[in-house]
Amino acid sequence: MKNSKIYTYTNSSSSISGPRLLGFLLAGVGLLALISPWIIESGSSIEKTIAVGLTAGLIGIILISLSSGILLDFGGNRIKHFQNVAWMKFGDWEKIPQVQEIELIHHSYRSKNIPNGITPTMSGQMTMYKCVLKSDQEVILSFDFLKEKEAIDAMEEIQGMIQ
Repeated sequence: MKNSKIYTYTNSSSSISGPRLLGFLLAGVGLLALISPWIIESGSSIEKTIAVGLTAGLIGIILISLSSGILLDFGGNRIKHFQNVAWMKFGDWEKIPQVQEIELIHHSYRSKNIPNGITPTMSGQMTMYKCVLKSDQEVILSFDFLKEKEAIDAMEEIQGMIQ
């Protein structure tokens, strides 16, 4: 049964970049290594080929599973910034003030990439939707969402937890 007082925010900026992209590449290389004995005849033993394929594939799957996020425990007024590897979440709990209010903010800005000769240089108007959690005196935390519906859903879920 899911605890109704814990909210999980997963960082959406880690979609297909950095280590996760490397993970997809390694998983693909591992798969190719495993099927290569049936496609290409080589002098290496089947055991070595399977070991290389499984090792690359396993490392790739681990890298694909990497993510980060935030756990909010409204029952205990605490927060955990976590790194997720496979099914394990690593991080420490910290105390926070009690959330009194939640607000949705639309933040529009101009996005620009610096030309580097490799990636396309695109710019344009972007809108970020922020769920801002506040206590009596201060802003506690802000969650960023790319879609307004996701931000509203999160805001409603958190609102139900703090009441």
